Amino acid sequence: MAIAEITTDGLPRESRVPGGVALVAVGRADAPKPMVTLDGANVWTVKRGASWIAVVGLPLATAPGELAISVTSGGVVQTLPFTVLNKRYPVQHVTLKDNAMVEPPPEVIARLELESAHLKTVRSNWREDAATNASFTLPAKGRLSGRFGGSRVLNGKPRAPHAGLDVAIGTGTPVLAPGDGVVLDTGDYYFCGKTLFIDHGNGLLSLFCHLSEHTTKVGDSVRKGQVVARSGATGRASGPHLHWSVHLNGVSVEPELFVTIKK
Repeated sequence: MAIAEITTDGLPRESRVPGGVALVAVGRADAPKPMVTLDGANVWTVKRGASWIAVVGLPLATAPGELAISVTSGGVVQTLPFTVLNKRYPVQHVTLKDNAMVEPPPEVIARLELESAHLKTVRSNWREDAATNASFTLPAKGRLSGRFGGSRVLNGKPRAPHAGLDVAIGTGTPVLAPGDGVVLDTGDYYFCGKTLFIDHGNGLLSLFCHLSEHTTKVGDSVRKGQVVARSGATGRASGPHLHWSVHLNGVSVEPELFVTIKK
């Protein structure tokens, strides 16, 4: 089925590039809901128009070329391939006053390993929700100071690509839920600082980092536009701002695909 025939209300815009989102028709709407996975991770599958649509988050590390999802329907498993296009992201140079945030000292390595394992578990959370809606609003208004996907050079040291969208706002600015959901996790982590996750259902998550304060707690149901936290400069931050990441099927994807931003 051609992508032009897919109804996309409440879904992100499609961008079949590393770090993007693919919308793939995986069955007729009058058939039972199929189960879709990518690399073993559940994929959000939703009925739109005449089709079941898989909303597939594409890892930033995806090589351009053919990628395939696994579709199980009626006890039959099939592989459904699609093409991922190339995209070149810019290089971002950032200077941090605290070099321990670039090259952590040995005494924090054990902490980093524990936090990494915990955050990986959180990102892989799956909660079925028929009401999931990916038409988000920006969680804060301000200058976009760091875009998604750029290769990071911190104090001259190459590091992992930037996995979110940065909004330059002052400490204490209200952070709003971009969509309905449930607070999944809060914490104070070495790199992320004070952090909050919202689970929007079906593997769609929002992550906010470098906060100064949590105003909601784990288990709270939140509505689109509700204040859930306040911005800050905790963790690995060069100054006050909000870092917002969006996760689909366990991987970080381009937040701007979920919102309309006036240029």
